[in-house]
Amino acid sequence: MNTILQLSLYGVLLSISTLFAFHSSNPDLPVTSDGLVYQPSTLGLLPPLENGIATAPSVQDKRVQVVFALDATGSMSGLIGTAKEKIWSIASSFAQDTTTQVEVGLIFYRDRGDAFITKKIQLSADLDDVYEQLMTITADGGGDGPESVNQGLHEAVTLMKWNTDTTVFKSIFLVGDYEPHMDYQDDVRYPVSCSIAKEKDILINTILMGNNDVAKKIWKEIATCSGGEFLQVDMNANNLAVTTPYDDKIAEVSSRLDDTRMYYGSTEQKQKQDIKKAQSDKLHSGISSSTAARRAEYNNNTKSGKDAYIGDHELVNDYKSKKIDLTKIPATQLPDAIQKMNAVQREKYLDSLTAQRDQLQKQMDALIVQRKAYIEEELKKKKKEEVAESFDNKVYENVKKQAAKKRIEMKGNVKY
Repeated sequence: MNTILQLSLYGVLLSISTLFAFHSSNPDLPVTSDGLVYQPSTLGLLPPLENGIATAPSVQDKRVQVVFALDATGSMSGLIGTAKEKIWSIASSFAQDTTTQVEVGLIFYRDRGDAFITKKIQLSADLDDVYEQLMTITADGGGDGPESVNQGLHEAVTLMKWNTDTTVFKSIFLVGDYEPHMDYQDDVRYPVSCSIAKEKDILINTILMGNNDVAKKIWKEIATCSGGEFLQVDMNANNLAVTTPYDDKIAEVSSRLDDTRMYYGSTEQKQKQDIKKAQSDKLHSGISSSTAARRAEYNNNTKSGKDAYIGDHELVNDYKSKKIDLTKIPATQLPDAIQKMNAVQREKYLDSLTAQRDQLQKQMDALIVQRKAYIEEELKKKKKEEVAESFDNKVYENVKKQAAKKRIEMKGNVKY
């Protein structure tokens, strides 16, 4: 036996004996189904050996963070309208794999002298919260060509709550039709922001709306310097939308499902979740049935949507899953509607509400299947290039390709 082989075998035996000795002296430490032995804080997990090589533990939940930095001047009113209509379908496209958690944020930029230079909507998995803020944004201002692209991009890179984990896919989509002002002396220019993005493992993808040659050159530079991709979309083909005969009913069932949510806990916890319900009410009164249907599908079919939609301390969900003992929750921490009921009345009320929710959920599941089938048939009637060149598909295919490098697999086609 040669010396190298002897040393290799010795190393493997030493690793095994050390692991056995450690666990023998710490019998209460669990061994996971993957053969991982949990150790205190700094030691973490000892990975199992495969052919004498330590293998890294698999990551269960995958995370995607996407920020759209959008020109919000008058020429981009169509794009802002698209964002308001399609944010849920775009997020649904990212989150079709049930192990993928999606967060979306937005930065809107105009120019100095306009009503605002930038406005930020922080990265969040709660798209109801994101959308409520998005509803207040309109396209206005501009007029002189170049915009405050430098400031918008810099804030997207530095002011968002980017995850520092290198397994998380992080991307900015810079979208606009004009180049940045390069004559503002106190600006942080785009090459600096690109360098910071690269250090933070953030890809900057650029989408040029229209055919501005000066902007095209700079958009390509920005994408190249961070490892992102340059895309170009015709201003007249940026919004492919399909309405269906099921949208009105989905919107109605979604509203009724929203009404079944009840929250418990401390005053602060209940107030926080009451805000979620108020947001839902506001959205239902201010969005089209098609947008409501996209929201419902996102909340119904994705892990990110379900987690954010239900939230913490939702009584019906926790009661149904037997996560709580209703008799042990102080009356003051229960929803106002059942505080004055006795124990039997509370259980009867929650049993009825659970049955109502289950029935509504069955309706929702069936309607979403019908809506999806209708959309697929409608898309078949359109030219392939029309679908391929749509804003939604451009963004989705880009993220799909880039996220694969992080071992995040996105299945299925773009959602509309």
